[in-house]
Amino acid sequence: MNQQLASSTTLAVAGVSKTLGGVKLFTEVNLQLQQGQSLAVIGESGSGKSTLLHLMAGLDKPDTGEVYWAGTAIHTLSTNQIAAKRLRHVGLVFQAYYLMPHLTAQQNIELPFLLASEKPDHSRCMQLLEQVGMAHKAGSYPREMSGGEQQRVAIARALALNPPLILADEPTGNLDEDNAERVLQVLLEACSAQGCALVMVTHSAKAASHLNHRLNLADHHLAEFNKA
Repeated sequence: MNQQLASSTTLAVAGVSKTLGGVKLFTEVNLQLQQGQSLAVIGESGSGKSTLLHLMAGLDKPDTGEVYWAGTAIHTLSTNQIAAKRLRHVGLVFQAYYLMPHLTAQQNIELPFLLASEKPDHSRCMQLLEQVGMAHKAGSYPREMSGGEQQRVAIARALALNPPLILADEPTGNLDEDNAERVLQVLLEACSAQGCALVMVTHSAKAASHLNHRLNLADHHLAEFNKA
């Protein structure tokens, strides 16, 4: 990939292939995402879409090819360097909310600041809670929230350090249809407000329809999604 082009993108994936447990998941995956763009990667269970997202997040290494964050080929970095850069560059949202059960909503959102060895920005955390409609639950613990509420807090936490890239792995997969729709709108509006790029992997064509771009991962390749 042209280095100048890679530098101008929030996320670039160049010629990435991955085999897991002797099973080929995908080969020669290429994509670029600019600031403010959103992309849905659609695929059936077992297609490798979550693995692809983990490669984008630097949580796994491709067999071939490279992943770039704003021009940096991340797997040229050490494990510690990747973790430090990910903290600033990538916000992660998972199907399981992964909130700390012993922390309140506000404290969960403050956690990225502590991981970055910074003093928590309380006003920003409250602003984010307001943004995702959870200001009234600032002092509540995860056990006191519904699944949809927990996912909203998880979205706010992902945005805490204002990363340029959000990666979401089936973020509405554990929610009923109404809550899924509400949480997806919260995610899209929050990303739009901060101008960050968003990649969401999902099996749901309906959820994917809300994003700017849609690609289908099937038969080991990533291609334009054409709804039948």
